[in-house]
Amino acid sequence: MVLFAAQVSAVIVVRDTFRDATRIDPAAPTYSENGVDSDTDGDIESAWYRTGTGSTFSTSVGHFVASAGAGSSMTLTNYFTPEASPVSLTNVGDSIVLSWTFTPTGVTATGAGNQDMRIALLDSPSASRISTDISPGNALYSGYGSFLNFRGGTLGNAVPMRTMEWTSGVAGAILGTAGNYGIVGTGATATVGTTPGYTSGVSYTFTMSVTKTAAGADIFQSMVGGTLNTSGTLSLLVSDAAPQPLTFDTFVVRPGTPEVTALSFDTTMFQVEFIAGTAIPEPALLPVLAAGLLGLTAVVRRRSR
Repeated sequence: MVLFAAQVSAVIVVRDTFRDATRIDPAAPTYSENGVDSDTDGDIESAWYRTGTGSTFSTSVGHFVASAGAGSSMTLTNYFTPEASPVSLTNVGDSIVLSWTFTPTGVTATGAGNQDMRIALLDSPSASRISTDISPGNALYSGYGSFLNFRGGTLGNAVPMRTMEWTSGVAGAILGTAGNYGIVGTGATATVGTTPGYTSGVSYTFTMSVTKTAAGADIFQSMVGGTLNTSGTLSLLVSDAAPQPLTFDTFVVRPGTPEVTALSFDTTMFQVEFIAGTAIPEPALLPVLAAGLLGLTAVVRRRSR
C-alpha cells in the first residue's frame, strides 16, 4: 500500500452514509457536494431520484430504502457531481472508483437465467438530468454498465456478470433498453443451479472502476457479500481498446421487476473516488485498488474523529 500510495492520489468526490436521513441533498441544480462536506453532517452527499410504477422509498438515519411495485421495474438515479464538473479521466493512470453498499430483501429464486439487474456509470447530457422522481430522459449517454443475474438461492446464468458499454449512437433510455448497450466483456463463470447466488438480508458491495490506459481503458467490477459465488466475491476485469470519452457524473441502478430480482434495496453507503495516477496499476492490482481504497478511507476517517 505504501508503494501504491506513491503512484496515485485519491480524492473522495462523494461518500454518503445517510447520517442526516436525506436523499435529495443537495437539491438540483447543485446535485452534489462534490468533495466538500458543506453542511458539516459527516457525509459528502449527492442527490438520489427514484421512479417506477408502485415503487416507494423511505429514509432513516443510515438507510435509504427503495422498494419496487409488483410487476414493475424501478430506477434509482444519482448525480454524483454537478453538471459542470464531471469526473474526467484525462491522463494515463487516472481512475474513477465507485462503490455501492446495499441490502436486498425479497430476493427471488425464480428469476431463472435473466440478467435484469442493470447498473451503470455514465455521463448524462445536461438536458437529460432530472430534479424530481421521474425517469431520466432519452439522451445520448456514454459510459459503462453491468448486467447481472440477480437470483436467490443459486445463480441461474452461466455468465452472471457482463460489462457493457453504451453503443447505440442515438438517444435512448438510460437503462430501460438493453439494446443501447454492447458487450465489452463477459466472465465470472457460474454453474447454473449450483453456484450460490444472492440472499435476502445480506449486505453486498458493488464496485466499478474505470482506469485510463495507454491502450484505452480497463474496467473492473465486483460484487462482494455473503456466500455469493461460494467465495463471497464475483468479479470481472475487461479492457476496452476504443473507449468513448472517459467522463462520468451519473450512477444508475435499474432492477427488473421484483419477481425477477428483489423487492427492495436498502442503500447504506455510496462512494465515488477520483484517483490521479502517475503510473498504470497492473491489471491484477485493480481489484486491490477497488477494495483497498475503501479500507484505507475507513481508517483515515476513524483516525480523524
